[in-house]
Amino acid sequence: MSDQKTPTHVVQAMYAAFAANDEPRLRELISEDVEWIQCEGFPGGEHRHGIESVLQGVLRGNKTTWNDFRVDLDEYLAADDRVAVFGSYAGQHSVTGKSMRAVFTHVYDLRDGRIVRFRQYCDTWPMVRAAQPS
Repeated sequence: MSDQKTPTHVVQAMYAAFAANDEPRLRELISEDVEWIQCEGFPGGEHRHGIESVLQGVLRGNKTTWNDFRVDLDEYLAADDRVAVFGSYAGQHSVTGKSMRAVFTHVYDLRDGRIVRFRQYCDTWPMVRAAQPS
C-alpha cells in the first residue's frame, strides 16, 4: 500500500472506496478481522466483526435503505494511529421519501496501515424521523 502515507490518507481512501462501491479497495484498507461499532439506534446499525459483515451490512445496507445516500466529510483529526472524522450523512428514505441530514463523528484505529476498529457517534434522530411514516 505504497500510496498510503498516514492513517489519515488510509481513512480518506476508505471513504473514496465506499463512495465508489469499490469492494476490492475496501478489502485492502480494512482489516479482515475489523471491529465495526455503530451506535445504538442507528438504522441497521450493529456491532460487526469482519470485513464481510461490514461489506454486507454497511456498504450494501445503506444503499437499500436510503436513496442518494451520501457522506459529507468536514474535518479530520489524527493522533498516532487514530483518526477522528467529523461530518454528516444525507439522503432520502427509500420507503417514506423523507430527507434527512444527521451529524456524526467516526473514530478509526489503524494498525500496519489498515483499519482495525471503527466507532460511530451519530445523532440518529434525523434518520429515525425520516423512516417514520407521516
